[in-house]
Amino acid sequence: MICIAPFGLGDYHVALHASIGLIRPKMDQPQSADLTLGSLQAKGTETEPTGQQGLSAGEFVWRNPGKPVGAVVAAAKVLRVLHGSERPLNASEVARFAGLHRGTAYNILRTLQAEGFVGYDEATRSYSLSLHILELAYGVLRRSGLMDLARPLMHAISDAHGVSVYVSKVQGPSSLLLLDWVGVAFRTDLYVTVGRPSPVPAGASGVIMAAFGGSSEPELEALFLKVAWYQKPSFAEFMARVKEAKKCGFAVDRGAMFQGITLVSVPVLSPSWELQLILTAAGHSHDLDAKALDMLSRAMQSAATRLSESARLLRLA
Repeated sequence: MICIAPFGLGDYHVALHASIGLIRPKMDQPQSADLTLGSLQAKGTETEPTGQQGLSAGEFVWRNPGKPVGAVVAAAKVLRVLHGSERPLNASEVARFAGLHRGTAYNILRTLQAEGFVGYDEATRSYSLSLHILELAYGVLRRSGLMDLARPLMHAISDAHGVSVYVSKVQGPSSLLLLDWVGVAFRTDLYVTVGRPSPVPAGASGVIMAAFGGSSEPELEALFLKVAWYQKPSFAEFMARVKEAKKCGFAVDRGAMFQGITLVSVPVLSPSWELQLILTAAGHSHDLDAKALDMLSRAMQSAATRLSESARLLRLA
């Protein structure tokens, strides 16, 4: 991999921040920050109060939320169990996996079914999450501001370079959650699924996680041993890629993660310089020669910088 800019992390972002206005495509000029912030804040205030109601109408103050409600905690466990299962589960299985009494799990399942969050199959007497969950998740994603800020950038890269572009949220040191993708470079469902965590460190995004995240080398090695690649490098080779990514500000994987697929990943940092999102472009390796890869990497860095600058507008809790 050849670095576009041979300097460190701090200089990389300073230089990119200074050049935002010079390299953004005309076809995708965003609204001003003030206008965008106002629209995003308006979206939030339509549905969410800023705190609990105080002494007078319209006045809100933050208060201690108190201790967790046991029934809500138990219901959350049930939803997580159903989400993590590859097949529908009966009440006894849900109770066992969630660590609940069967009667408690049954009552929660029936309540969630009545509220539309869980579906029930009479023939097999089993439960699964309903598509109503997807409706709620899409609403959260839409109101987060990510669709307004990231999608135009992703479409511009996809159209200009013939690749698919993905945006993922960093869930922690060991997983990424795919939030959205655009493009038709290849069938995405063969590799990743929106809304499902993917293990890391693997591929170009895994290199970025290792380079810009907070995991130590022993922690990375333990995680690295658990993930599968098409052609998995040694850990020493992986760490060499991590070192290169720190210097260049991006990572490239040419078919090591998925056969015949080239991946380019870049970090999106929060205002406090924490790794928040990862942008990844994916295309067929035979379509991305050295020149095309160089142009794609530059475009990805530009998009990531613009998202980093707008990170304060996003609501990605």
